[in-house]
Order: sequence, then C-alpha cells, then structure tokens
Amino acid sequence: MVRRLRGGFSLIELLVVIAVIAVLAGMLFPVFARAREKGRETNCKANLQQIFLAAKAYSMDYGDCLPLANEYPAPPPPADAYHQGPPGIVEVLEPYIKSTQIFRCRSDKDQMWQTQGTSYDWGYGTLDCGMPAQDIDWPYRREPSTFVLCGDYSPDWHTKGYNVVYCDGHVKQLAPK
Repeated sequence: MVRRLRGGFSLIELLVVIAVIAVLAGMLFPVFARAREKGRETNCKANLQQIFLAAKAYSMDYGDCLPLANEYPAPPPPADAYHQGPPGIVEVLEPYIKSTQIFRCRSDKDQMWQTQGTSYDWGYGTLDCGMPAQDIDWPYRREPSTFVLCGDYSPDWHTKGYNVVYCDGHVKQLAPK
C-alpha cells in the first residue's frame, strides 16, 4: 500500500493565516504611524535649533541684536517700482544657513512651506520689520528662556502641540491653548 501525500494548503488554513496577518498588521500600523510622527517632531525640533544657530550667528555680526524680518518672504516688486519691501526671515538668515530646507516642517499640514516659503512663525509678530531692535540676550527686557524666537504656525501639526525655540536656544513642545 502506498500512501499519497497531500501537497498545499486547504482554503481554511490559508484564510486563517491571512486573518492572523491582518490582525498583526492592524496592531502594528498605528505604532508605525506614531513612530513616523515622532520622527517628524524630532526633525522639526532640529530645524528650529538650526534656525536659532543662524539667528545667533546673525546677532554676532550685528551687535548681538536679533534679526528684524517678516516671517513671509518679500513679494516681488512691481515692474516700475524700485523697492521690494521688507525681507523675510529666510532671506535674512540665508547667508548663515546651508539649505532653506530647515524652514520646512515635515508635518506642515497647511502647506505654509509651499505657499510662504517657511513653516515657522518668526517671533510671533514681535520681531517683524519696523519693530525696535532687540538684544538676543535680553529681548524686550525679558529672560531669554521665556521669549519665543520662532515656532510652528499651527498647533495642529504635531500630536501634542507645537514646537518652539526660545532666545536661549532651547527647543520645547507646547500644548495648544
């Protein structure tokens, strides 16, 4: 008597294996998404640290004063005009950086980078052109560790809030108000 060995899987066995794989994938995908967002947050914090270092280098060249610039780049001048308008922070700090990519937050859901050239709000309106010049070590007569130099435009980009860098160089994530 010769026994015949059966080759292959039954349909039930195949469906059980697929179901187990689907359950495992369902448990792992949220973990991967959180890890990816955490990586984006870390990249954003590193960008803000680089922006601070560029502002610090600028201040060394200009009497320890913070750069006065608008957060948005200057609009192109009309054909008959001689003046372009106040410069944006990207233009002011460009000589002190290697790439303008540091002004892009990977979690920029509002696409500020594509429309405005930066994902970060410079000084939250207090360091715009036309404002008085401020010392980097004592801005607006405040402790540098309490004065926000630059940060995300929106608190909705990251899972727990928005990232900011202070005048003393430390980067922190703040919860939305």
